[in-house]
Amino acid sequence: MSLLGKLITAVLAVLLVAVVFSFMMVLLGTYREYEGFREREQRTAERLEELRRERDHKEEYLRLVLEDPEFLERVVRERLGYIKPDETIFLFEEHR
Repeated sequence: MSLLGKLITAVLAVLLVAVVFSFMMVLLGTYREYEGFREREQRTAERLEELRRERDHKEEYLRLVLEDPEFLERVVRERLGYIKPDETIFLFEEHR
């Protein structure tokens, strides 16, 4: 093989290595971006599940308020401090 043939082969080999390296860098960047999207998707899915549980809890609470008179009475007494006319309420301070 002549000197020119060896030179062309060497240049082509260097170009091939450069192209492969560039392609690998693009793939690495794309893979990192993909991993970032996967992590964000996972966080979003976890938040969605948390919100669904919260919604279910609130729906159950609303159902109880609308359908269970004893529950409603307890909530009104606890949150609003309502009492029956013949009741006496004793309030105690918490000591720490």
